[in-house]
Amino acid sequence: MLIWVLWNNRNNRVWNESNDPGRSLGLKARHLWQDWVAVQQLHHGDSQQVQQQHPVIWQKPHYGWYKCNVDAGFHKELNKTSTGWCLRDHMGRFVMAETTWLEGNCSILEGESIAVFNALEALAQRGISHVIVESDSKSVVDAIHHFRAGSSEFSLLVGHINNILHCNPNFMVKFIKRQANMVAHALARAAVSWSRR
Repeated sequence: MLIWVLWNNRNNRVWNESNDPGRSLGLKARHLWQDWVAVQQLHHGDSQQVQQQHPVIWQKPHYGWYKCNVDAGFHKELNKTSTGWCLRDHMGRFVMAETTWLEGNCSILEGESIAVFNALEALAQRGISHVIVESDSKSVVDAIHHFRAGSSEFSLLVGHINNILHCNPNFMVKFIKRQANMVAHALARAAVSWSRR
């Protein structure tokens, strides 16, 4: 599609003395591609599958359990990394939440693992058990479940997380899609608006 748009733009320049800027060519190609995909879906009957997909929403934990959603925010312009977590009970009721921020721009993996660590540490210190911690960072969750020792900051953070999990067998860490993690996402983004936790 992009080559076809570029070829047409070249011909328009040669034969019609008109020339579109590069950005509009990319947009044209994208719109043409989207139109083509839509026609193909209608042609093959895939449009019914698209309409039947259910949105991803937050799910309550089982009776006696809590769910703690965590996320990190990255604010390069402020040179800060922020975290937020929210704990809810088996009825979906708010129990507690926390936001933090620290100076410096962490990598995404480090920031997301700091968010998980902060939540686990706070919950363990308060004596809360039977908690499912949900993060929208699949890489961090996978690293926690398949821990390999290393000397990087990320490896050290994952090691600390695993130590907390080892001491608290009723804690679990799971992956959740961003759409079902919006409360923690909003808390992490807003954390830099406050001067302290």
